[in-house]
Amino acid sequence: MTTYQQNYQPGPVFHDAFLAGIKAKGLKSQDFAKKNKLHLSVLRHCSTGFLNGPKGQLVRDKMIKEIGVELFDTLYKARLAAEDAA
Repeated sequence: MTTYQQNYQPGPVFHDAFLAGIKAKGLKSQDFAKKNKLHLSVLRHCSTGFLNGPKGQLVRDKMIKEIGVELFDTLYKARLAAEDAA
């Protein structure tokens, strides 16, 4: 697991940040899944923490890198703030 990934908990906030980031890049989650030879259900299981072992961590790392660390961090913090405000 990379150092920056330790700042993010898998779960709904992580998943929503990924979806927002992938849309901001003009892509779909299907594009990312196909590129990484994953089923969409595996992608969701990894982002929400259902798969939290080495494979889940590796996939989450790829998700963050696909979006870019800075953008993901911004989106994650914004989503977390929205969660706290609710």
